[in-house]
Amino acid sequence: MRKLGVLGLLAVLGSCQALLDKEPQNKISLEETFQDIESATVALSGAYRSLFESNYLNGNRTFYPDLAGGNLKYSATNRQILGDVYNFTADPDAGSMNSTYAQLYSILNNLNNIITRAPQIPNGSERTRTRLVAEAMALRAMIHFDLVQLYAQPYTYTADASHPGIILNLKPILVTESQRPRSSVAECYAAILSDLEQSLVLFENSTAIWSSGSTKNYMNSSVVRALLARVYLHKADYQQAYNQANAVITSAAYRLYTNQNYVESWSQKNTSEAIFEVSVPANYTGTSLGSYFDATTAGVSTTYLQMAATNDLLQLYSPTDVRAKAHLYNTLTIAGSEYSFSKKYARGEANATGVKVIRLSELYLIRAEASARLGQLSQAYQDLNTIRTRADAEAIPLQGTDPEAALKLIWLERRKELCFEGFLLLDLSRTHQPLLRQDCQGLRCSLPYPSHFYILPLPARTVLVNPLISQNPGY
Repeated sequence: MRKLGVLGLLAVLGSCQALLDKEPQNKISLEETFQDIESATVALSGAYRSLFESNYLNGNRTFYPDLAGGNLKYSATNRQILGDVYNFTADPDAGSMNSTYAQLYSILNNLNNIITRAPQIPNGSERTRTRLVAEAMALRAMIHFDLVQLYAQPYTYTADASHPGIILNLKPILVTESQRPRSSVAECYAAILSDLEQSLVLFENSTAIWSSGSTKNYMNSSVVRALLARVYLHKADYQQAYNQANAVITSAAYRLYTNQNYVESWSQKNTSEAIFEVSVPANYTGTSLGSYFDATTAGVSTTYLQMAATNDLLQLYSPTDVRAKAHLYNTLTIAGSEYSFSKKYARGEANATGVKVIRLSELYLIRAEASARLGQLSQAYQDLNTIRTRADAEAIPLQGTDPEAALKLIWLERRKELCFEGFLLLDLSRTHQPLLRQDCQGLRCSLPYPSHFYILPLPARTVLVNPLISQNPGY
């Protein structure tokens, strides 16, 4: 069978995407869509393209945890996206993250059609059909995990994770099944882990379907193991988190950026450290992550420039750290105030780079935290120091015998290394830490743990039409 590349599929993607977005699905239309392997591959390409929407990874999902958590502040008074979640005043009726909820469930429905129908496609090899299912299943797990992080309290909120999670969407929606209850967080994690583990087996018995683009832009067994490490860390299964992170690190398939190329790597695509990167669609000229940080273009008022680093974050770095203000930021004075704009995604619109969803440095920090939790402090400090000294050649390697002290240092390094990549608020919640925003413009600059503000409200429309679910407390 002729392999297909994403660029060659975009011409027919629009009509197919519109078809797949319908809920519930029309059986005849779906049979036409999945009549051959080529059509099914177009559908999967559409799912990948949906990841680069402004209400998902190319915007809301990436910004929200850093904006609410205290890494980002506004530099413009007239352009403040996600202002409601920054102020913790999200309205279920018209919350700015409601579109994200709808987007993720729309993608899930598309993926379920692929998972269900790809095995019955008449042409193509069995290994090719298996690959379609493997990639769709891995994507389904990633999206369910994002939903449960955003709309449900962390796994350890209750002793047995029996508190409300999300509505699991594991098969195409039918009219008779459109109203479903929320599963518990424990059930959600079980489904996510099941999808990831099943996809690993499928990948081993499949053949690649893409002939163009980088392997870093598609789901594969390494991406799945990285996702497993992330999920197990949130589940507090530290041995499994260690095992999966270790498998990716020791595979030698990825390399950390050097100190010298760290800053420039953020203007490049598919670099050695990227494990999974959502590519920019062909001929894309719309708003991107960089549009909100791009301080390199003339005329600030003509750009989307509106998100700057907080002093809370900037003061964490030593002057010799490559991630510090003097190195990883462009500084501008706006209306008499100085703002620092990250060079992560520093180029917007036509010059945008892909979204680095998983990087190798995260895996080192996952292995470090898991090691500390397991009492393996030598390994924990070794991994922590790998990231610290990569960023700052003058940093003195740390060591110690107190697991709690090690954890605090690792959490600090996660904030420094993974800022603007969609982690901070989720890390605070996962580790049961209070929110303390000193450089704060919002209505609420601190939160205790636990707090219902650590998660988002379900869209009101979803609750009103489904008597089997209730709104998150506090909304």
